[in-house]
Amino acid sequence: MFDLKITSLKRQAILAASFSVIAAIYSAPSLAVVDPVILTFSTVGDSRQDSVNIDPSVVKPVQDPDLKCQTPSGATGLTANPGLSGQDCKWLQNTTAWARIMRTIQSQKANLLFFNGDMIMGYGKAGVPVTRNTTGVSEVAITSPVISDVLNSDAMQIYKQYGFWRGMVANLMETGTYVVPVPGNHEVQCKRCGKASQVENENAWRDNMGDLILDTARFTSLVGTAATNFSKTNTPAISGLDGVTTDQSQLSYSFDVGQSHFAIINTDAVGKDGYAPTAWLDADMTAAEVRGAKRMFVFGHKPAVFYVVGSVVASSTSSLSDKNAAAGAAFWTVIDNHKATYFCGHEHTYKVSKLNGLTNSYQVIVGAGGSPFESSVTTSVANDRMYSWATVKVFQSGTVQMDTWGFDPAMTNPIIKLETVTLPHQN
Repeated sequence: MFDLKITSLKRQAILAASFSVIAAIYSAPSLAVVDPVILTFSTVGDSRQDSVNIDPSVVKPVQDPDLKCQTPSGATGLTANPGLSGQDCKWLQNTTAWARIMRTIQSQKANLLFFNGDMIMGYGKAGVPVTRNTTGVSEVAITSPVISDVLNSDAMQIYKQYGFWRGMVANLMETGTYVVPVPGNHEVQCKRCGKASQVENENAWRDNMGDLILDTARFTSLVGTAATNFSKTNTPAISGLDGVTTDQSQLSYSFDVGQSHFAIINTDAVGKDGYAPTAWLDADMTAAEVRGAKRMFVFGHKPAVFYVVGSVVASSTSSLSDKNAAAGAAFWTVIDNHKATYFCGHEHTYKVSKLNGLTNSYQVIVGAGGSPFESSVTTSVANDRMYSWATVKVFQSGTVQMDTWGFDPAMTNPIIKLETVTLPHQN
């Protein structure tokens, strides 16, 4: 009898506690959803494969000894397969890693995906077929090209690579994630032309990415809210303070989503390779703040400051600061003054850091979307040799939380969370 009584009392206590919890939930519904997420976006860069120096971890037996990969250098535009699958040799994409990243971004319900450049190998000159060499000296147009001249031309390679990448991201656009492209140096520069941007390549970018920059109706249907204050004319002016000499429409641009402002910059404009359009960006973010923007996100390809790993020595093309230290510092001052977060790639690695001891802003390098790592350099730093990306949540309160994710090059282990960081925003 005693045991039964205790059991009965316990049951009554449990029921009473349960009813108390339920009553508390219904009487205070704000506890259930204290601060809802109003916008989620992901960002990553650099998924292109390399026709010569691929990462050893993805080497596969050459499937066909006669299979040649297309390359922007050399006399023929072809090179022996270094160990890629036939598919990735043809289109120069790390299909396996990039596809896995996209699947996970899709599962994270990102409204937007900002891709920070080098989605294609590119690096050629999207003009007419030419007789060429490795230095670009004395290249002349082929007046009577045969079919092999056309098929192996830079223009054909570039357009074909864009087509494959667009096919890979098409499912995102059909299932709720709007893709926002950011130009990288492989899209706009010609390697054998002195690693210099070419107007033909800027035009090819607009031809292949222009429909994404910006399809406002489709944006609204996918994201659930409109992109506002986008204009093709809001771009660095030719012969203006930033010194650009060619049309930068759809290469450097911006838009708002609610009180979040998104600015995309071309860090390799024709004649200004390795420079950010700092004056334009400062004016653009100032105007956004006047409109009431509280959160600033900037996306470019080259980092403001190179992330030094081991014995790696930066070159003049490694970062904006390595190209011109004063210009790089001026760019970062603008980022920091506006409490912006700068997302970039170019370095095929992962690193989240505050720069120069400044307290407002982060540089987020997520250039590990599938391109070869700096595998020749040993590192003891956790996670910087993982395929990785960032997913950012904007909460109704204004708080911005960034979670970064990754998986190792073996691509067989689980995806893990790398870091959680609260990003700056204006009050």
